[in-house]
Amino acid sequence: MLATGAVAEAAVRHRAADRFTDRVERRLRTGLDVGFGPTPVMLQLARGAFSRVEVSGRDATFRRFSGVDLRAELDDVVRTGDGLSVRDSRVRAEMPADALAAAVATVTGGAAGPSATVTTDPAASELVVHTGPAGRISVAFRPELDGENLRFQRTAVRIGERALPDGLADRLLQGGTPRELDLSGLPLSLAPRRLSVTDQGLRLDLAGGRSTVSA
Repeated sequence: MLATGAVAEAAVRHRAADRFTDRVERRLRTGLDVGFGPTPVMLQLARGAFSRVEVSGRDATFRRFSGVDLRAELDDVVRTGDGLSVRDSRVRAEMPADALAAAVATVTGGAAGPSATVTTDPAASELVVHTGPAGRISVAFRPELDGENLRFQRTAVRIGERALPDGLADRLLQGGTPRELDLSGLPLSLAPRRLSVTDQGLRLDLAGGRSTVSA
């Protein structure tokens, strides 16, 4: 009897995960893994609510960023007539260097060049875009949160080891560095809370309050 219950629980978990995944995958354009915590899913289904839903995905699309790794925790997820209601949520987005390079290309309309690459300097909390012939032009900027905007404050421009004055750097780049990304209106009423530069790229932590996910 215990074995039968375990098999039934596993089957229910799988079906519930599939239904939830279908609702979210379309928005993130990636496959997801969904977990429901230690409470038996059959009991949660009987209540019509999930106390904790954990979602993770790789290579997701997030605003202008692609190739993003996401991990989310959703509390008190309740089935409604047209979707799901969520009491609150927490999301961590990890944007590796290649995702940042793609975002730079998009934001600047390709002005940074098709071969632009991005490296990180966690100690200085800076990202460095390498572009131009042989990548000799480097543009350092510090990402900062300004309300619901992700702002990039340019800190230095160099050709090789030579630092350029701001006026000359402006003429050289002609707007070819990202300055700001709008993070308002995200699903689950998410808003940015913390931003950090890591060895791998950029980490963004977001949190949301009560919201709904339509089917």
